Parts: sequence; C-alpha cells; structure tokens
Amino acid sequence: MDNIYLFTVRSSSSVIAALIGLYFVLRIWLKWNNIDIDVLKARVFLNKNFITKNWIHTFLSGAFLASHQFIDLLQSLNYIAKTGWVYQLSDILEFTALVFLVILAYEWFVMIFPRK
Repeated sequence: MDNIYLFTVRSSSSVIAALIGLYFVLRIWLKWNNIDIDVLKARVFLNKNFITKNWIHTFLSGAFLASHQFIDLLQSLNYIAKTGWVYQLSDILEFTALVFLVILAYEWFVMIFPRK
C-alpha cells in the first residue's frame, strides 16, 4: 500500500460501517420474536416502495461485490496489473457493497421500529 493514510481511512470506514450494520441487525433480531408476523407481512408487502428499495439495495450490493471479486480474479490471473489504483478501485467496490447492506439493514430497522 503506497499511502498508509488512505489505507487507514478505508479500513476504519469499513469497520465503522460494519458496526453500524451490526447494530441494526442485532436490534432487529432481538425484536423479531415479539413481532406479529402477519402485521409485518402486511406492512412489508403493501409498501411497494419498501420492496423496490430492498431489491435495489440487494442488487447493488451484489453487483458491487461481484465487481470487486471480478477484479481480484483478473489480478490473480495476471490479466490486469496489481497497481495502486486497481487496489483502490477494488477496495471502493467492496466498501460500497458493505454500505448498501447497511442501508438495507437500516430500511428493515425502520420497518420493524416505526417512528411514532
């Protein structure tokens, strides 16, 4: 890694995003047993915007993760050089996939814990 500062910022950002996502998922998981599942199904499936956003976030997370893995594959097969910008691009794609998963967890958190 050429610039240790950028590496530290990217790594710290990933850890922070992962902890935020973990918070949302743990809160949802703890509340899950006390939820009326029929009411939740109605709230989820009657809200087209919620379903659309869920599919978009899931798709984008998968697309960015697949792109990250594809770059790693091309590097391992020596189709592209292992340069600094390729590592940065790969890290950005990986971080973006994580961000979309955190957004997805947040959307579910808002659905499970509605604002009053």
